[in-house]
Amino acid sequence: MLTDCVPTRSGGAFCFGISPRCKHLCHVAGQFRPCTTTAVFASNDKIWFVSPRFSVLALASSLLLVAVGVLLFLPACGQFFPPADQIVALQISPLNSVIMPNGTQQYTATATFGNNTTGDATSKVTWSSSVNNIATINSAGLATGGSTLGTTTITAKSGGVIANTGLTISNQTVISVTVSPNTLFLTAGSSQQLSAMATLSNNGTQDVTGSATWSSSNTGVATVSGGLVTGVITGSATITATYGGQTGSAAVTVQ
Repeated sequence: MLTDCVPTRSGGAFCFGISPRCKHLCHVAGQFRPCTTTAVFASNDKIWFVSPRFSVLALASSLLLVAVGVLLFLPACGQFFPPADQIVALQISPLNSVIMPNGTQQYTATATFGNNTTGDATSKVTWSSSVNNIATINSAGLATGGSTLGTTTITAKSGGVIANTGLTISNQTVISVTVSPNTLFLTAGSSQQLSAMATLSNNGTQDVTGSATWSSSNTGVATVSGGLVTGVITGSATITATYGGQTGSAAVTVQ
């Protein structure tokens, strides 16, 4: 029986089914690659077809599958995952930038490809701004603010894969972001709220807890949503808040 969330290999290039909470992967040419459809369980002498619509029955390695009386044939694993150079996920940087009127902000796009590698895709995506009188963006990812104050959504798109972030045009820019408290001790299952405060170019401050982008360096140890940190298992993680192109962080220890 396969261990939950641990893909195993059985000779050829077969897809390997994992728990629904984990990704489906294929093992091809020494790499695990994400499947794009229902996966296959592989053991030493059997292949298993997994689908929420069918019950699973024992199969021979011929890939001839019988499930609830329906005869099914599976294609080779190559049918199940995207091409190696296809973009399957995108991330934009920086997040939630704030610039002055008529100022500029260079964006980059980092892609995850079909072979599970990552790389720069800034010139491979289509860039757009949701409100062009606030800011425009060219094909190289360079955004230019207008004279109108406000926030627009910057989007990077490749096929059906989309990533976006906010760009704010303001008379005040963000100098720094501070997360409080900056040290946190939790037990597994407990939660605590962090706050994020931005220091502006006029020396004023602004609470950006609700508008910052929060992330955890290790979601297996601690997760974060809107600044609310929840311990998962014993370990340590860094919680980061990003706003206006600046970041602040807090160290979290789960005991």
